[in-house]
Amino acid sequence: MFDRDELELVIGLQEKSYSLLKWVGESLKAGTIDFSHVHEAMSASEATAEWVSRHLDNMPLEVRPGEEDIERFSHLFASYLTTSFELIEKPGVQLASSCGCYCSMCSYLVRANHLKVKKISKRAKKDAPELKAVYLRSLATDQGLTLSPDAVSTLIGDPDLAEDIALVTYANELIRRSQFASQGEGILVLWREIAWKGTTPKKNFRLRADKVLKAEKIIVEQVTTRALT
Repeated sequence: MFDRDELELVIGLQEKSYSLLKWVGESLKAGTIDFSHVHEAMSASEATAEWVSRHLDNMPLEVRPGEEDIERFSHLFASYLTTSFELIEKPGVQLASSCGCYCSMCSYLVRANHLKVKKISKRAKKDAPELKAVYLRSLATDQGLTLSPDAVSTLIGDPDLAEDIALVTYANELIRRSQFASQGEGILVLWREIAWKGTTPKKNFRLRADKVLKAEKIIVEQVTTRALT
């Protein structure tokens, strides 16, 4: 079950991730941020944490995480960057940043103006239902219940529950991402299911804790009804 305070924190950090990417793009044009530090033997989230810590005082408030939240923010931002976007490559151009650092974080950030939203892959389409199934079984376990494979499939296939299941699964994965790493491209499919209508983003869509908690209540009731006894 979700903790409201943690959920609101992580949703806020996710919004800051998007704002940071926009700020980096604008600051690169203005030449006001530095990418002169080389990250050796660092993961993308470690490199992000180092870079954010160095630039924290220069960041606008809507972008800046609290110092106590830098680690979780960095996990989120690094996975968001590489899961949701891909570089627009040009023939013969090597994937590297202008600072000489070859870590994925720098390679993406220094070309923030040359990113495109990833297309949904076959692997992502396969991963998304698996993430939903894992979440539903885990939710049942938390209630001291067991869901059969057929019950899980029925829940996932119910069109009346589709958005609620996508929403709570996405929120669960968002919290997991803030703690360690991305769970793959399936989360991109979940995001499209809740934040897009057809092939375009919903206007002014924002992830809200209240809506997630309401969806969780609905899914808990459904899980309880369909659980093995």
